[in-house]
Amino acid sequence: MNTSMRIILMTPSMSKGGAETQLLKIADFLRSNGHQVQLLSLKPINEFGGAIEQMGIPVVFLKSWRGHIWRNIGRMIRLMLSFKPDVVIAFMFIAIIFARLLKLRYRFCLISTIRISVIPRKWKYLFQATNGLDDALVYNSVAAQRNFEAHNARLKRGMVIHNGISLPDLPMRVSLANQAQESPVFSWVCIAHFRWNKDYMTLFRAISLLKGHNFNVKVIGELAGLSWPQEVINTFSIQEHVSLLGFQSDSTAYLKSADAFVLSSFSEGMPNAILEAMAHAKPTVVSDIDGNRELICAANCGFLCEQGNAELMASNMLKVMNMTDAGRLSLGDNGRRYIEDCFAEAKVMKEWMQLIKEITD
Repeated sequence: MNTSMRIILMTPSMSKGGAETQLLKIADFLRSNGHQVQLLSLKPINEFGGAIEQMGIPVVFLKSWRGHIWRNIGRMIRLMLSFKPDVVIAFMFIAIIFARLLKLRYRFCLISTIRISVIPRKWKYLFQATNGLDDALVYNSVAAQRNFEAHNARLKRGMVIHNGISLPDLPMRVSLANQAQESPVFSWVCIAHFRWNKDYMTLFRAISLLKGHNFNVKVIGELAGLSWPQEVINTFSIQEHVSLLGFQSDSTAYLKSADAFVLSSFSEGMPNAILEAMAHAKPTVVSDIDGNRELICAANCGFLCEQGNAELMASNMLKVMNMTDAGRLSLGDNGRRYIEDCFAEAKVMKEWMQLIKEITD
């Protein structure tokens, strides 16, 4: 690809999630390689603040669809006419459906990227009705591809491009013994917004089963005004073990200082939070669901818990806390190597560039 291309990246919203974070990484990479990049958010949601503007990436936010249907459609059409995209990369189902319909008229190359293995019922008919309009289908995990294609037989076969993860520098190992003496409290970190697919109740129950042990769980995630998390913490009397830190724009410092990572979920695609924890060489305790299982089993970097099983989650957390430093380091190193081999940003972005070249040649 020697010439500059015009590329639109389309997403349901710019919520602060794993998919949107990957979208921004791809957009920034393409822009830095000389391509004209435009973001299109189907909703007026921007949880990245001024970060997008600082990156120099233009973005169009549509209005709420309630009362603005025709205005939003008109704005998308004007964007297609003025920007004249060579390629559209659509993230998640509703964006894929809109991009497919726009392609019928504007004839760009379309890359559709699917992040989870189950399509919401409300989008299923339109998604199936527009099958075949993509030039490429991209999944971010083998599990998502396998399960989604198994339940959508007429779908063209896709490919996997993993999430790109930056590799942080790791601290010197010699400091671990001193660190253990200075800080006897075992430090867990959990990174997840309080959304429908995050099973915080199971995590809080697991913590309540471990009240006799010396540990703390730092919870980083947007509470969105919810009061029940603190109420549950008070009810379980686990205030001294849980710190609700809310949304943090940069979780790096918390990952660096943590001894291990924990996450309980109902569903995940390819969870960035776990990938980041692995990149920081942290042992992990997570729910046994598709994306998580693919990572933990392949890397041998932690323990899986039956979904919703607080007793097993508590048991696995205790297992990690009771391990020797060498045992935890071994798990962490396994995860780090797996990220280096399969998820390093340079490798992933090269795969995106290669795909764009293939569909536009």
